[in-house]
Amino acid sequence: MQKRIDEIQKKYREWCHLLPQLEEDIRRWKHAVALIRDMDNFYTHEYQVCHQAIEDGVELDLRTEGEYSIMSEDALWNALGEFHQLAWLYLRSSVDALDRYTQED
Repeated sequence: MQKRIDEIQKKYREWCHLLPQLEEDIRRWKHAVALIRDMDNFYTHEYQVCHQAIEDGVELDLRTEGEYSIMSEDALWNALGEFHQLAWLYLRSSVDALDRYTQED
């Protein structure tokens, strides 16, 4: 009995340590959602006009700090796809966690 109590106490201690990190993860996720929404809006409503202007010779500074330029063909498209994959992963993981009858992986 003592061994089991100690085992669960250890897990509770670990949970107490993880909880603030998980709460911070939610804040970061919400920030990521805001970023992706703005990028999606740009991609949907503004990208084509900007792309055409560049094709027509408008000179713009497209240098970056090492990441792909948002005006490259696939940068925003890939970011949106990665976000959707991650969102589905979070959703499925959350549903599994809430389902009392789901077995552990």
